[in-house]
Amino acid sequence: MYGVISAELINGVAWASRPRPWVARLTALDDHWGFCREFVKGVQDYTYARRSGGRGIYVYYALAPGLCEVYRPISWKHEERFFCRVDGNGSLHRIEREEVIECLKNDCSVSTS
Repeated sequence: MYGVISAELINGVAWASRPRPWVARLTALDDHWGFCREFVKGVQDYTYARRSGGRGIYVYYALAPGLCEVYRPISWKHEERFFCRVDGNGSLHRIEREEVIECLKNDCSVSTS
């Protein structure tokens, strides 16, 4: 079963825009970048968009079971970047970087706990 995570696009003029949100599946360890990533394509929803397009546009990501890294702005001044594990039921569980490394070393990226 897939899990779903959303993020808001926070746009503005060029000097005031936030970086775009992204979600990446973590597939292996990498000596150069830390992790091998496969970026997930999101689906944009304009249901709550303001006329200017500056706020209210949401991006939804469908995540298959496994390990992911998420970056998303949560306001004009704040953002969050975290790791999560999607279990077989589609539930997302935040985990620490050390847990991700251990899972990728031991090939335990999908479990039901």
